[in-house]
This record gives sequence, structure tokens and C-alpha cells, in this order.
Amino acid sequence: MSEEEFLGKHRLRTSSGKPQLPAQYTDKDFQLDVLGKLAETKALAETLEDSWRNELRANKDPNKVLRFDPRTLIAVGAIALSITGYVLQDARATSRRDAEIETTKVRVTNLERIAETNTEGRIRTEVQLEELRLGQLEIKRMIEARDNDVKARLDGKSPPKKAQPGG
Repeated sequence: MSEEEFLGKHRLRTSSGKPQLPAQYTDKDFQLDVLGKLAETKALAETLEDSWRNELRANKDPNKVLRFDPRTLIAVGAIALSITGYVLQDARATSRRDAEIETTKVRVTNLERIAETNTEGRIRTEVQLEELRLGQLEIKRMIEARDNDVKARLDGKSPPKKAQPGG
């Protein structure tokens, strides 16, 4: 694809008014691109090899010029493709690890919030239980005082009291 064709397509995309969403570029797309470029390079290498052979025949001195081998270029491209695969695999593992760390952070935050809520509830319950204990003690004192008054009246030690309002 020439630069003019690329710029023409780019202008068409930008002039339509809507920004187009880029397609997701996968590992397979990358490998296909690299393989396509390797095929182009192989074709170019074969063309150059033919050109070199013709020049070598014309010069008749094979010691001056190094022999151009397209297989070497293809092997180097294959190595580059393998290295790229390892790099992409490492990037995926790093991305997965980062996602797990973020998930763990969210879980810890939720657990801390739950623990805080439970602590607040436990403190409220303890305060209410203490209020109930104090109320029970007060009720016991009132019952004991009433029982003591009743016993004293029965024994004749004190005159009977008039009922008090509210009691």
C-alpha cells in the first residue's frame, strides 16, 4: 500500500463525521501481518538474489561481493516472530496478575467495611446490654424495697402506707 492510498483512506475515514472504533488487534492478526511481511521480504530477497547473480555474472569476480541468502533473512524473521510471541505471552501474564491484584484490593476493602460495620453493631449491642443490666438492678432494688415494706407492715413495725400514684 502506498502512502497516497493510506492517506486517501485516512481522509475518507475522518471525513465521514463519525469516529470509527478501531478493531481489536489480536496476536493472530500480528502473526498474520508478520508472516505477510516475511512473504514480501522473501519475494524481494529472491528478486535481489537474481539481481545479484546477474551482477556477479557481469563482474566475473565472486570474491568481491558476498552471497546474499534469502533463507537467512527468513530465519531471522522467524526468530523475531517467536520472540514477539514470548513478549505477548508475558504481557498477558502481567495483565492477568494486575487484574488479580485489583480484585484482591476490592475484596479487602469490602472485608474491612464489613468488619467495621460488625464492630459498630457489637459496640451498640454492648451499650444496650449494659443499659438492660442497670435497669434490672434498679427493678431488683425496687422489688426488694417493696418486699421489705410488706414484711415490715406484716410484722407491725410500721404503719401501712398509702398507695402512691404511679406505683
